[in-house]
Amino acid sequence: MGGSIGLALRREGVAVCGFDHDAARAEAARELGAVARLAASVEEAVAGADLTVVAVPVGHVADVVIDALDAGATLVTDVGSVKAPVVAEVEEARPALAPRFVGGHPMAGSEQEGLAGASADLFVGATWVLTPTGRTDPRVFAEVRSWVAAFGAEPLAVTPELHDALVAVVSHVPQLAASTLMNVASAGNDEHAVMLRLAAGGFRDMTRIASSHPAIWPDICVANRDAIVGALDRYLDELTRVRSIVAGGERSCSSCWRRRARRAATCPPASRPVRTCSSCGCPSPTARA
Repeated sequence: MGGSIGLALRREGVAVCGFDHDAARAEAARELGAVARLAASVEEAVAGADLTVVAVPVGHVADVVIDALDAGATLVTDVGSVKAPVVAEVEEARPALAPRFVGGHPMAGSEQEGLAGASADLFVGATWVLTPTGRTDPRVFAEVRSWVAAFGAEPLAVTPELHDALVAVVSHVPQLAASTLMNVASAGNDEHAVMLRLAAGGFRDMTRIASSHPAIWPDICVANRDAIVGALDRYLDELTRVRSIVAGGERSCSSCWRRRARRAATCPPASRPVRTCSSCGCPSPTARA
């Protein structure tokens, strides 16, 4: 994320200064062209900056944001995929400085690790969530929103808590589900190679993100534990119901379940009237909008 932001800014002629505790990673970012100059400290990196972007693992975001605010950064945002605990920690630790921070999360990326997945166009057309609170300075929020739009993204403002609940469903649980399915598929070593040869688009689409770097996920699962567990519980309930349908050979139930999912994926909510399945009593969209 940080590399993509740097590339996008530099393409627009913006001077980008970067800092990373890992000197090798910082140098790689400079060689890639994501930053023009490397700083020796957070203080040097934020000095005179119009915008400070924190792009570190979720478990370290709040600490780095606080360091940047303490160093005098006037406008700070981040790109972490969990927001409520980060925003709460910053506001509790630095109530006087917290108005200069706006939590952010671009809904973009790939399974590629680190700078290998960086692209100046990564955010074009993507939704970029911002999570202002009652303490956020409206002028700071407006400026961050303007920067996000300049990346070609679509800014969307929600509360930190709503962000975490929604992202648990659309990002965190899918990652866990993909990794779980891949583990199921690889359980038998003798069969694994043959299975991958048989795998077509459906399996590859569902498991593509299982190849993303595992190091970032423990922090995410801890930081967004309650929302992820709630979403997993609902997913498990639905899987149990589907298992019952399949095990019972219920053709009509299987059909209405599939139709409901298909319409949810292809139609806006307002065009999905619901009826009750006469066979199993489950909610099912009508055949016509």
